[in-house]
Amino acid sequence: MMFSPVLVNVGGFKVNAADRGSSITIGPYQQIDYFLSNKINYGFGEENGDLAPIYIPISSIADPDLIDSNSGKTSII
Repeated sequence: MMFSPVLVNVGGFKVNAADRGSSITIGPYQQIDYFLSNKINYGFGEENGDLAPIYIPISSIADPDLIDSNSGKTSII
């Protein structure tokens, strides 16, 4: 299944890549009690932009770690 690239235009601004936990805002903005934790492996790099070519590599990964990073959320609210 093929999807076209995401295209976001806000006035005269063009947004090519909005990563995890990001936001596109105009005006005042405050994130209250926000938590984001993720592990990402970009073994072959990350392609951003319009009509970037995608190559599907054939590989395998041996990761013996059961837990790579523990994270927990504590709130002051």
